[in-house]
Amino acid sequence: MPAFQSFLSGNNLVAFWDSVKWLLFFVAPVIMIFFGLDALKLLIRVIRGSVTEEGNKDNDDDDYDVYRY
Repeated sequence: MPAFQSFLSGNNLVAFWDSVKWLLFFVAPVIMIFFGLDALKLLIRVIRGSVTEEGNKDNDDDDYDVYRY
């Protein structure tokens, strides 16, 4: 048998996927916490902008042309 077939044997693949499973088990919560905090910052910014006057300042600056016929 060539060397690559012994490297990709069933036992080695099981050990590889077991290592991947544990790596994802420990890394995935950190990634989810990072994106969750980022989403929470965005939500707070949107709520604060809708409640305070800072969110309405952008709409007041628009110039509208009024045509009277």
